[in-house]
Amino acid sequence: MVKFDKSELEIKREVAQPFGPPTKLFSTPITPKENRMLLYSGKTPMWAPFTGGETNGWRAWCDPENIARSNPEGGRGIDGYGIEWVFVPSAGGAMVKPGNPTVTDISEWEKCVTIPNPDEWDWEATKKQAEESRDPELMDVVNVPGCLFERLIACMDYEGAVVALIDEDQKEDVHRFFRAVTEVHKKTYSNIKKYMNPQVVNFNDDWGTQKAQAFSTETYKEMILPYVKEIADHVHSLGMYFDLHSCGVIEPFIPYIAELWDSWGGQPLNDKVKLKELYGDKMIFTIHMSMDPNATEEEVDAWVEEFIKGPGADNRCLVEVREGPASLKAKIYEASRKNYDRLVEEGKAIL
Repeated sequence: MVKFDKSELEIKREVAQPFGPPTKLFSTPITPKENRMLLYSGKTPMWAPFTGGETNGWRAWCDPENIARSNPEGGRGIDGYGIEWVFVPSAGGAMVKPGNPTVTDISEWEKCVTIPNPDEWDWEATKKQAEESRDPELMDVVNVPGCLFERLIACMDYEGAVVALIDEDQKEDVHRFFRAVTEVHKKTYSNIKKYMNPQVVNFNDDWGTQKAQAFSTETYKEMILPYVKEIADHVHSLGMYFDLHSCGVIEPFIPYIAELWDSWGGQPLNDKVKLKELYGDKMIFTIHMSMDPNATEEEVDAWVEEFIKGPGADNRCLVEVREGPASLKAKIYEASRKNYDRLVEEGKAIL
């Protein structure tokens, strides 16, 4: 075991980020990728891994949707389903062109949208892009855009999608649509494995609002769960870990999510500390450690101590630091490294 040494806090190098300034990497005893693999494989990481700067965050740029939704210069683009997206500079992202839903009658969705075939995309070019940008010290993570509910919203707008999920006269048509979308995603993940070969793939589908889940747990179990389970089983059969991006308050869904996904970021709208206590043995949770950038060093120390005594007690979580005093990230790293030493000495580390 390599015990913590103050020299580890020296900045080894910087890693560019898609949003915000570059992230500084410490002089760690093992690479961030090796440390993160300990976490995903069920072991105790040497430090609590950070969400920013420790991964190669990729997209499959051969997927027309990634181009359609990342088009600030052209302003708009068409995804593989034939849906038009409009880039919104103030938001730094895209949304479906509002007020004119492509699908107004879900029973006739086949007449309105196309179903893309990922096997026909230019995966060789995507493979080359991944190889050229791969940092061998960082874990490879491929992010996949809007999946089931978000796909329905893209076609019908939000109100139409929510109604279609719960209307008995529309449910079977939604099931037919979700069946087609599920097959698209299974093909997408198969090609991602073949051509990009990441350790982790992401599934992106927002199921909550600022105050509550977007639909009931019963609706989730009936309309969403069968398809995400099929996709999760497929991803795991390919030998990849499965990460969920789902915004909003979705606490009622976590018992089902924890059975399928290996990790979930989630927003601090959810009680992540409580959820980790309940389901931390099944799924990796992200703990949000941002704080006031003007906080005193005493406040930073107390914040970090609370983390180590609470959700960070086993080092088995991801840590998100979006803002805070300059010392915050270094203090989290040092505290979790010393915590690893303690866990090993006490025989509590999973090695």
